[in-house]
Amino acid sequence: MLKTLWVIAHNTFRETIRDRILYSLIGFSILVIATSLLAASVSLGQDIRVIQSFGLTALLVFLLLITIFIGTQLVFREVERKTIYLVLSKPVKREVFYLGKFLGLALTIAVATAIMGAVFLALLAYKTKAFSWPALSAIGFMLMEAWLLTAIGMLFGSFTSPIASAIYTFCLAIIGHSSTSILTISQKSQPFLKYTLQGVYYVFPNLEKFNLRNEIIYNLTPQSPQVTAVILYFAAYTAALLLAGMAILKRDEF
Repeated sequence: MLKTLWVIAHNTFRETIRDRILYSLIGFSILVIATSLLAASVSLGQDIRVIQSFGLTALLVFLLLITIFIGTQLVFREVERKTIYLVLSKPVKREVFYLGKFLGLALTIAVATAIMGAVFLALLAYKTKAFSWPALSAIGFMLMEAWLLTAIGMLFGSFTSPIASAIYTFCLAIIGHSSTSILTISQKSQPFLKYTLQGVYYVFPNLEKFNLRNEIIYNLTPQSPQVTAVILYFAAYTAALLLAGMAILKRDEF
């Protein structure tokens, strides 16, 4: 089973890494990150903070776009092209196929993150004359967030069209980054709205757990308890999403 899983993941990686949309997004993201130098030059002494904030925000946005444009249509495209029949006609379980697709796309996203992150870290090192370990930690947290959103996109893509799954994934990303505001509003609301908002806060992914942009501005490295808590949260939530997606694909008739 592990060999089959690796073959599917490797083929998925080769397929997605050649996607023109991926190259376009990575190229544009590098251009946007590079323009942070221009923004920093007119920031009145706050050039380092501008590069940190601008660069990390650009990384987050383009990782979300990569996830939406590639991840949400991964399974749907296999069904639409009927290539899934060629795989499932062999002794390959649907769960293995689904997990292999996720791992292959996760590897593609890791490569894209490494390229964009390397450009950002190089610019930051150029301005500060030192390597920023906190910034590297922030990029690692962003990668986990991107993988979690990939699992979300694939889950929606297993039972809806790519457009619908892209919209749902984008909405969950917005909600996930508004978790703190949602909880604050719930504490000041009437009982019905309060419990509804608290349900949203606890059920939907809290993507603010992966946000280290404020810490990076003050050059703070996350402590071990925080890193452990985030990794466990990511692992548990992503595993639940993958199990749900595999269960849906197993029951699909196509």
